[in-house]
Parts: sequence; C-alpha cells; structure tokens
Amino acid sequence: MISRVLAAVLLVAAFVFASPSIAEAHGLRPGVLTLTEQGDGVYDVQWTQPVDTRPGAGAVVLRWPTSCQYAPPQLDCRKSDGLRVEVAGLAAHGGRVVVSVVHADGRAIEGVATKDRPAVELDGPPRNRRAWVELGARHVLGGADHLAFLIGLLLVVSASRLSRLVATVTAFTVAHSVTLALAVFGVLVVPARPVEATIAASVVLVAYEALGDRETISRRRPWLVAGIFGLVHGLGFAGALAQWGLPAGWVGRSLLWFNVGVELGQLAIVVPIAVVIRRLGTRARVPSRIAAYVCGAMGAWWLVDRVYAWVTAAS
Repeated sequence: MISRVLAAVLLVAAFVFASPSIAEAHGLRPGVLTLTEQGDGVYDVQWTQPVDTRPGAGAVVLRWPTSCQYAPPQLDCRKSDGLRVEVAGLAAHGGRVVVSVVHADGRAIEGVATKDRPAVELDGPPRNRRAWVELGARHVLGGADHLAFLIGLLLVVSASRLSRLVATVTAFTVAHSVTLALAVFGVLVVPARPVEATIAASVVLVAYEALGDRETISRRRPWLVAGIFGLVHGLGFAGALAQWGLPAGWVGRSLLWFNVGVELGQLAIVVPIAVVIRRLGTRARVPSRIAAYVCGAMGAWWLVDRVYAWVTAAS
C-alpha cells in the first residue's frame, strides 16, 4: 500500500517537473562567441549571452586586447600582435562560453572559456580539452529526457553483469556520436520535431520493458536497442546544440572531447545506481518499479506534448 501511494506521489511529481514551463524556469545554456575573419585581422562577431536563470547569475562581458577596436558586429585587430578574448563575469555563476574562430586561411579554432580559464587564445591551438569534457558531461546532466532513457535502460539490464551495462551505455554513446557528427557537419539534416517525439517514445519503451520480465530483444541484446535509439538521441543532441547558436561544423577535434564528456556523464549516472540495485537484490524491486513508472510517465507526457506541437506546427 505504501509503495503504491509513493508511486502515485512520484508520478504527480514527474508530471509537474516534466512541464516545459518549469523546465525552462531553470535554464542553463553556455554562451556562444563566433568570429569569422573577413580580411587581414578584421572579424565579423556573433555573440550570444549564456542563459542562466539561477539566482545571482549576471551578464558576462567580453574583453578584447586594447590594440583591437570593437564596433559591433566587427572586430578590427589589424594593429594587434595576437588575438585573444577574456570573458569576465563567469565566476559569478560558473557558466561556460563556447568560442569558435574561422580565419581567412581556413584555420578553425575552438575553445571554451570557464571561470578558471576565462581567456581564450584565438590564433593558436586550443589547450582546454578538459573544458570540452566538462561541457559534454554538463550537457548530459541537463537533459531530462536523455537521463530518463538512460535510467530506463539501466532498469532493463540491471540484473546483468556490470560490464554488459557499461557496454550498453557505450554503444549508446557511439551511436549518438555518429549522428551528432553527421548533423553538426551538415551531412544529415532531419526536422527537429519528429526527432524529439521519437526520443520521448524511446523513454516510454524502455520504461515499459523495465516493468516486464519477458526475454525481449531489449533484454537479450540491450546494446542493439541502445545503439538504435542512440542514433535518434544524437540528432536530438545536435538540435539542442544548434539552439546554442553554434555555426555549422563548429568543432573539429573538440567533438571527440565533448563526446568523452557525454560518456563520462552517462557512466557517472548509471554505474552507481546499478551498483546500489545489485547490492539491494530483491529489495530493489519496488524502488525499481517506481522509477520505471516515473520514467514512463515523463516519457508519455513528453510524447503527447511533442506530437501535439508537431501536428499543430504542420497544420
């Protein structure tokens, strides 16, 4: 009886927190600075402030070398020996600013400004791989539908060996890395609304599978199911990153480190939960079913909401 009451409470909480209005009330998105060289030392500048609605978060400020002249939207650094930017104000809320520079000779430089390393050299190789890893991990932790799918997948394979779980999560990462890369470089273009609806459906599916005991393909070959839906989630990642305002082909090697961060973020979520479930043994059955119901309820909410938005946008 208690477990049923608890499940009902959690289901209501899931519907409330899945509401788009509440999700947006605590938005967190990195800023994006894009520079495109038009001539010798003259750059077109596109700047998008970070989105952070947490208390105390303020606007960040770009600081250019004193030898450069900035008259939006152009930056003139013809009299400067080096090109760098310092992002002031990040220490107040721990945000990130993604920096992308395309020089006239075709060189592309990417970097991430953080509160610990607010300055980014724009005419040399980036040295902040750790920042890209952190950005990938933070992006995973900020995606509720992505986390719900991972938890549902975990519940399906929780009784398996830990190595099988890690292999399943890795298959998911590899798959979404492929479609993310294809989408980022403009090779694969898919409308966002059906992608988002399919992601919601994937959450419902794994939650349903977690509630049953049948030997379905999800239990026999979880890595295959993870890989198939990983392809779709990769397109969802690309759509979310596109909303940041990043240019096409925004990363080169940085994409690798971003995906490393995604993988580490995923494993940081599922491995500890899997260890706890295995230690609890049969006592984990009720909490696992509650978690499956919550994930399924959230997925169903997202699915209805996204299909409705898709249909109304098409009409």
